[in-house]
Amino acid sequence: MADYTLKQLNDAAKSDPKGFIKLCEDYYRNQVDSTARELAARRRDAPIVLVNGPSSAGKTTTTGRLRRALEQRHGIKTETISMDDYYRTSTEYEVPFDEENGVDDLESPLCMNLELLTDHLRKLAVGEEISVPAFDFEQRRSIPDVKKLRLEPGEMVIIEGIHSLSDIVYEGLHDMATGVFLAFDSALTLENGVLIEPYMLRFMRRTVRDSLFRNTEVSKTLAQWKSVRRGERLYIMPTRRRATLTLDTYMPYETFIIAEMLKEPFQHLRKELIEAGLEPLTHMSGGFEPLDYIHHIPEDSLIHEFIG
Repeated sequence: MADYTLKQLNDAAKSDPKGFIKLCEDYYRNQVDSTARELAARRRDAPIVLVNGPSSAGKTTTTGRLRRALEQRHGIKTETISMDDYYRTSTEYEVPFDEENGVDDLESPLCMNLELLTDHLRKLAVGEEISVPAFDFEQRRSIPDVKKLRLEPGEMVIIEGIHSLSDIVYEGLHDMATGVFLAFDSALTLENGVLIEPYMLRFMRRTVRDSLFRNTEVSKTLAQWKSVRRGERLYIMPTRRRATLTLDTYMPYETFIIAEMLKEPFQHLRKELIEAGLEPLTHMSGGFEPLDYIHHIPEDSLIHEFIG
């Protein structure tokens, strides 16, 4: 776990903003490159890559970066499959209920056809063709046989999603797969001594992303957060031990940007933040140096997954 202080980050942002951003980006890129090297070395016995991690750890972008690294640096053609396409049609099962928070448990593995996913991945690993489904989120239904897919000898496939290391998937694939966990283990101590824990920094990422790309108000993301955290506690964190490789996807400079974007809504949602167990975030409204970032963030940066 990396522990940063706001004073350290403010000094870096003030003295050399371009260098500060580059240092953060290089650290993440080096982790991706190192992971890709390890995956390439394992491809003969483990052509399947299972990418997992909690909410807003950067699974989508990191999966894409791993794919490019495998193809461009190691010459390995790599396919990707989204676990979202293996959701079950809502009328075919009873959605589990999160009694702790009084909402549907949309984080539950029971919402997904993990048996079909596991069967498909095993077939891909031995060169068989599969028919990948798709999921219509508007109508909440699965559409079968949308895309044909087959791996040629030496090729790999990456599957990313919160249940990629679950009991059903891992136990069916552990002899031919490598688990990669996006940990986001970093924390930030403010100048008044308040600790912003890793899950709080992820909440900030999620809030901005949902607001910009999913038309979801900050208050709604906040209302869902306890259930999301429950899902992480029950379904994601216990599977971390199954991962062979781990990356920390936090980029310290991102907090300067995201904290500014959330400054106003957080001021109006102080009570709700406290009720959601996020009281330290009520201290995020000041203390950050202005960061000149517009022209210094790479086009393929992970942070674009959240801030656009």
